[in-house]
Amino acid sequence: MEEHPAAGPAPRAGGYALSLGILAVLCALIPVIGDYFAVPVAVLAIVLGVIGVGHYDAGRAPRLLPSATGATLGAIALLLTTMSFLATTT
Repeated sequence: MEEHPAAGPAPRAGGYALSLGILAVLCALIPVIGDYFAVPVAVLAIVLGVIGVGHYDAGRAPRLLPSATGATLGAIALLLTTMSFLATTT
């Protein structure tokens, strides 16, 4: 995989997406209370991951992996939260 050189200050959306994605998965694993925290954090991780991928495609970010991993972990956290919600309400 080829890395793009970053000109100027590096955009941090990918790093934030990765951190929030990990936090969202951890919150999704906590019963009841974690569901309320996991959903907004997961959505934010997905949004920042998409922004980070856009920065990589435009050549403004040096790495793609943190952005893609953060967005994926955010989606997994949303899936876990949705499955947990559906299992407890039916």
